Amino acid sequence: MSETAGRDVKRKILVVDDEASVRNLCIACIRHALGPSYEVFEAPDGEAAIAAVQAGKPDLVLLDVRMPRMDGFEVCRRLKGSAQTRDIPIVFLTALGEEQDVEKGLSLGGDSYVVKPFNAVTLAAQISELLTPISDDED
Repeated sequence: MSETAGRDVKRKILVVDDEASVRNLCIACIRHALGPSYEVFEAPDGEAAIAAVQAGKPDLVLLDVRMPRMDGFEVCRRLKGSAQTRDIPIVFLTALGEEQDVEKGLSLGGDSYVVKPFNAVTLAAQISELLTPISDDED
């Protein structure tokens, strides 16, 4: 029997932003829009994000770009460069909305790019689109 055979399995989302207020807003949006089937955890900077991904194996990462210790572009580069983490969808959630920023994020392997301030419904739709339903076939 696989781990996912039970219906209590939750999708895990890592929210990475150096501003606690933004992390809290993202968490509230996810919980409100997507419901209790999502477990949300957080990291305050890029280095903490890498450690959190290794420890928590999220199903999706919401990632700010401008952060101390390691920016979001470097976090994405490292996650997409590792065989263990390259398949984790990354949604950039950042105030950097210039065309070259969007292109850079997507060229590094980001799956989506949302510019702050963001619409909670749009963010929830992006997350839902990237996370396929859990099936009993997954291990």
